[in-house]
Amino acid sequence: MRRITASIAGRTIPRACPSNLPSKITATILVVITLFPTGLLADEIHPFNLTNTSPVILVQGLPTARDPRLAAPGDIKTNLVFEITSHYRSRQTSRESLLFDGETLRTTLSMKTGLTEDMDFEIQLPYVSHGGGFLDSFIIDWHRLFGFPQNRRDQVPVNQLQYTYQKDGVTLLNLQQPAHGLGDAQAILGIKLNRQLSSRQNNLAVKAAIKFPSGSSTKLTGNGAYAVSAWLTGDFKTDWFGRRGLTYINLGAMWLQQGDVLPTQQRSRVWFGGIGSGVTVSEHIVLQAQLDIHSQFYRDSGLVEIDSYAAQLTVGGNIKLSEGWNLDIGVAEDLIVHASPDVVFHLGLNGRF
Repeated sequence: MRRITASIAGRTIPRACPSNLPSKITATILVVITLFPTGLLADEIHPFNLTNTSPVILVQGLPTARDPRLAAPGDIKTNLVFEITSHYRSRQTSRESLLFDGETLRTTLSMKTGLTEDMDFEIQLPYVSHGGGFLDSFIIDWHRLFGFPQNRRDQVPVNQLQYTYQKDGVTLLNLQQPAHGLGDAQAILGIKLNRQLSSRQNNLAVKAAIKFPSGSSTKLTGNGAYAVSAWLTGDFKTDWFGRRGLTYINLGAMWLQQGDVLPTQQRSRVWFGGIGSGVTVSEHIVLQAQLDIHSQFYRDSGLVEIDSYAAQLTVGGNIKLSEGWNLDIGVAEDLIVHASPDVVFHLGLNGRF
């Protein structure tokens, strides 16, 4: 992979969400509701373990929203996540050109256990696959059914893989063959904060994480560098239309070692945060929405896909499968257009031993 050494000043102003976003969200909620079976009790509300799966963001190991409730000593909590992302972005300026056309499958196994009453430890092991996928035809038909813009997705061959980025005639990113492998693993330490900030507060904790370069930058499963993160997370009781609910929030920062993916454009510090809330619709169903945001990972680009804040909205919920086991179902949309994938399908299986 060739790398550029020159840089110029430039910033991107994030664009507002499209005017048809409310109709997209409404359609998504209706689909999510139909996915929930009846006769099962919903489990406690907890954050979606979901990240920005853009090819140039996924490799950086952005921390996902984590539950502020710590694992008890001797308990083992597991989380197995499947995320399928369909990418299509085609942009060109006088200096830059970009094409993200493909599908990414991120599978992440997380295991957490309590070290003491006020401290727990979690390890996350992601496995990332990039390929042509199978969702293009479905998404084209979905957009056509609800009148959403295709953005030229229906004018290119379906199920192809091409992640390329050029600047000033130099190819900085080029993946056109299917690739898969272990991603960058993370170790997370959680510490309970014994502070009661309000009568509705449930839990408050600080999290610290280190990302290891266990992935491959040539396969875009990692970026070949370490990163450390720290964030504050908490939850509190909320009532929505007279129904029991829970709201959670997190805010933190990352410090990144220079990696192998767009190294001269990579920033060394990124902030991130999010807020989510769930409501018990009935004894069978919990509905949930979560907003995740982060600042720019790269600089010196006029493309939103490279140099922009990102905001991603996930709607869905969770159901109880059996005692100690539940399933998350969600669909994510990009609120800042092109800064994160247009659509991500999320499944998360959670268990406790």
